[in-house]
Amino acid sequence: MTFELDPQAPDHVVRRDFIKQMSAAALAALSVGAPRALRGDEGHSVEQPTPTADSCILLWMGGGMAAPDTFDPKGYQPFRQGLPVREMLSTFPAIPTSVPGLQICEGLEKIAAVMDRATLIRSAVQPDLGSILHSRHQYHWHTGYVPPQTVACPHLGAWMAKVLGPRNPVIPPFINIGQRLEGVGESEELKAFTTAGFFGSEFGPMNLPFPEDAATSVRPPEGMTSDRFVNRNQLLRKLIDQSPHREHISDYQQESMVRSLENAYRLLSSKEREAFDISLEAEQSRQIYDTSRFGRGCLLARRLVEAG
Repeated sequence: MTFELDPQAPDHVVRRDFIKQMSAAALAALSVGAPRALRGDEGHSVEQPTPTADSCILLWMGGGMAAPDTFDPKGYQPFRQGLPVREMLSTFPAIPTSVPGLQICEGLEKIAAVMDRATLIRSAVQPDLGSILHSRHQYHWHTGYVPPQTVACPHLGAWMAKVLGPRNPVIPPFINIGQRLEGVGESEELKAFTTAGFFGSEFGPMNLPFPEDAATSVRPPEGMTSDRFVNRNQLLRKLIDQSPHREHISDYQQESMVRSLENAYRLLSSKEREAFDISLEAEQSRQIYDTSRFGRGCLLARRLVEAG
């Protein structure tokens, strides 16, 4: 499951390291204990720790905080108006954490207290894919492939859906929260990697751009009777089966599409869809998560993980 901040945030050079670190952490979480067929080096036997995580919530901080002002403090340089960019290091002083010798920036005291339960990666690098083109770098970190590619590449969430599968057969294994994919320009490029790629549509994301509307996404339209719902589902299957486009896609892709429909039908008629309704959360709990779009997205992600 992923939760995206607005990818249209203004450009800011120093935030890139932080984005790299968050992405690298997610990639590391996926690779631990992965099947041998997915490992690049079969010639060496490397002991892997036993994975303990049941689910993964990736917070993709597009347009997020700069690394030197959060988790990678440099020399402290108090901010002043007119401070040249070349002289900017860390505008917050470093503070100790629960890990001896590890420091992060002031203002993150609560995070500092639990850093013994975290993994902080400061060594991730990536090829030069061009300046400003955020979508190219995001493609690389979301898929592991450097663009452009001749075929659509699976998103990180699609890999997890394919390899690990759902813990609950009703809840989609890959849910993309908070990312608006409509429009043109960079949004069109973001669509290119927020897919299941060559895995098939059944491993693609369920997109929920607005967390507060998630419950509506899994609820039949008002006035829709169960009989009418069943009839419409059957009609859709017939239209797909008779579509002239069928001859242009493989049998596997067709079967994957059918399984996607089955999964959607199962969710729409299940009790588990209540997990999508954040209004059912206690008011005190909602206040803890904040009432901002980001906070609502985090709350929704937690509810979905708990539901499976």
